[in-house]
Amino acid sequence: MLRTIKDIALAFVRPTLDALFFGRHLPWSLRWRLLALQPIVFLTNSLVLVPTLFRRPYTVIHIPINPGRSLRALLFKEPGTGTGRKGLRPLHVDCHAGGFVGGIPEASVPFCSLVAAETGAVVISLSYRLAPVHPFPAAIDDVDAAIAWLRQHAAEEFGADPALMTVSGASAGGNLVLAANQRLPSEEFAIRAAVTFYAPVDLRLRPEDKPRPASFPKKDPMSFMQPLYDSYAAPSKAKDLDNPRMSPFLASEETLPERMVLVVAAIDILVQEQLMFVERVKNEREAKGKSGSSIEAVFVEEAFHGWLEVPNSVIPMEKKMTMLDKGLELVKHTHTQYGYRWEKTS
Repeated sequence: MLRTIKDIALAFVRPTLDALFFGRHLPWSLRWRLLALQPIVFLTNSLVLVPTLFRRPYTVIHIPINPGRSLRALLFKEPGTGTGRKGLRPLHVDCHAGGFVGGIPEASVPFCSLVAAETGAVVISLSYRLAPVHPFPAAIDDVDAAIAWLRQHAAEEFGADPALMTVSGASAGGNLVLAANQRLPSEEFAIRAAVTFYAPVDLRLRPEDKPRPASFPKKDPMSFMQPLYDSYAAPSKAKDLDNPRMSPFLASEETLPERMVLVVAAIDILVQEQLMFVERVKNEREAKGKSGSSIEAVFVEEAFHGWLEVPNSVIPMEKKMTMLDKGLELVKHTHTQYGYRWEKTS
């Protein structure tokens, strides 16, 4: 309990701590932007955590990734019975949003709890190190390490099948879960399906250089923060510009999950790269005659970047379900394809 309180408290003031202490090696151009980010982080974390004060559908766990460090994560596991391999449930791994510079796993509670309740999967929502103090490849290294640990221990620790793993992520989290399939130990433990929400799949371009759709506002009051949002990729672009672990847009189709749904918000600078990614992978797989795989872009006209993280009092949950249902449908279909059936307890 004390560890959880400490972790949450640090998450609330992380931008200030990074600007004044942990990131003293950073240029002032990033440090003052971290200080400007502080009230935004405090507000968004507060909005995310308030609902969990009254109902907490998860357990906090810590996943060891090396002898001296572990990642805070949330575990969702609903009562019910399923017919899976060796009596195991499917495993679902989620990575939260936050532009690589903020966010906490609790931001993913709505979708994670939905997946757990409706599919019976054991759901793990991960944290990861944040830029600019921890640029590429820190975040994807954390996600890779956590997934490697889950592949070894999920069956024994949580009753989850690492051979039937699906993933999800919003914004930066979507980038990370697509990149996480690049280091496969074997086909047996491949990620079977991925759903992303407004994911930045191509980090080669700076945010300010990405094409704006016609629906995007002419004036962006947060444009001054764009160098901060580029701080995960920027230090490594010289040597990692073509690295698919940074930009899944460049990944070979063989290293991507066999089933993917990219939910694309129309009012977003990431529209073009997501649609181009889907088209390229679809064409490559059709050319190879891969009938068992699928990739789809779901275009949501009224949605903007961060839509799912906006409080339900502003955007009702019923509207958000247009996005969430697409992800849930993919996870359910994947489980069915691999012979898993779920009966939840009323």
